Amino acid sequence: MTTLKDIAKHANVSACTVSRYLNSDIVVKKETEARIQRAIKELGYVPNVVAKALKRNETFNVAVILPKINNLYYSEITSGISQTLGKHHYNLFVYEVDNLNLNEDEILQLMRENMIAGIIFIGLFSDVSFKESIQSVFEWNIPVVYANRCIPYNGFPLVYPDLVKASKLGAEHLFLKGKSKIALMHKNLPNHLLEYFIDGFNLASKGQQKPMIMEIEDGMDLPKNCVPHLLENNIDGVFVLNELSAVYLTKALVQAKIRVFEDIAVLSLGNSLMSQISTPELTCVDLQNRELGIRSAEIILSQIRKQVFEPITILEPFIVERKSV
Repeated sequence: MTTLKDIAKHANVSACTVSRYLNSDIVVKKETEARIQRAIKELGYVPNVVAKALKRNETFNVAVILPKINNLYYSEITSGISQTLGKHHYNLFVYEVDNLNLNEDEILQLMRENMIAGIIFIGLFSDVSFKESIQSVFEWNIPVVYANRCIPYNGFPLVYPDLVKASKLGAEHLFLKGKSKIALMHKNLPNHLLEYFIDGFNLASKGQQKPMIMEIEDGMDLPKNCVPHLLENNIDGVFVLNELSAVYLTKALVQAKIRVFEDIAVLSLGNSLMSQISTPELTCVDLQNRELGIRSAEIILSQIRKQVFEPITILEPFIVERKSV
């Protein structure tokens, strides 16, 4: 294996000069730099990044902890993180909680053992995993960002979309398209989160009407009586708070020969490839998943570099209009 002494001999300089040059401790003459670079290339020298990190007690590794990666929702956020870290020459390590078979404390200890410079936690809105055990990360002085969780600020940075505004935008769009009796369809959302969407709907309707609430149980695509229930209650617009469920709903409506938009409009919360390839294509409230990843990465980098950062970042949703509304 090529050593610094080999490079020094090949470039006709001292090993100390090579070491300091590689560590950016000195500025050398252009011809000296050219000789060193040529020696590195010709000898195939590969720096020992791990040894350097141990010596300086620092790494360029950032971990993302999420439930699973084979999900468009998480992959969009992770893509934004990866894009930003890559620009700053940081490495991204993804840890899937569902596949690790470790408890929270064991996962965090794994971060510490692998000399992770910072940790970004990603979950669904209702996910509160690591909320308590994250305190131990503070004791280790590892920067963290809690992404996509609508929880009260508790000393660590939060990044999440404005759910009340998302609901208000969605309801306003349905009303604007002439829909008058609206249902909010959700998949096992806890009450405190469902309240955000109800509040947004009430703002849009100015308190003149209440949405019909329909819940889908975990593990189900749609209840068998879903479409009949909508028809019985004269629902002409559905705001689905889960993108995959919105796709299943449009499919069920088409199979029942109910016209999507004309008879019942379908609006999805979330805007991924699923909505674009649905039949018909889904109108969505875009929560800026990729931007959420970018902001999370920027905040973790600011913490690592001891720079000022915003403790709470709330992203603005917007409507993406297609054919279902």
